[in-house]
Amino acid sequence: MKSFGKRPTDSKLYILGLILAIPIALLFFLQNSGTVNFDVTDLTSPCLFHRVSGLYCPGCGGTRAVKALLEGRPAACFFYHPFVLYCAVIYILFMASHTLEFILQKKSPHKKPFVRGFQARLSYLYAGVILILSQWLVKNLLVILHD
Repeated sequence: MKSFGKRPTDSKLYILGLILAIPIALLFFLQNSGTVNFDVTDLTSPCLFHRVSGLYCPGCGGTRAVKALLEGRPAACFFYHPFVLYCAVIYILFMASHTLEFILQKKSPHKKPFVRGFQARLSYLYAGVILILSQWLVKNLLVILHD
C-alpha cells in the first residue's frame, strides 16, 4: 500500500485500524443480532484495587463502557468510562478521513488531494490520559463525599 498522509506512521496505523475493524464489526454484529449476549461478569474478574481500597481504579467501568458502545448506547458508554467513547471517536475520525483521502488519491494520482487524513498526534494520547485521570478523580471524589 502506498504511503499517504504526511507520515508513514499514519499509513501503518490505518492498516492496523482496518485489521481491527474486523473483530469490532463481528462483535457489534453478534451483540446486536441477538444470537450472542455478552455478559460482562463472564469476561472480568473482580477489581482488586476496588476490593482493597473501596475506591475505583482508573480502568473501572471500561468493560461496561465497551459493552454499552457495542449495544449502540454512547451516552451509557460515556457515563461508564468516557475514554472508551473518546477512543471510538478518534478511531472513526482517523479511519474515515484516511479512507476518503485514499479514495480521492486513487482517483486523481497527479493532483494533490484536497482532503488530508486525520493526523495521529501525541497530544491525543495526552488528552486521553487526562480524561482517564479526570474521570478517576471525579468518581472517587463522589465516593468519598458520599460516605
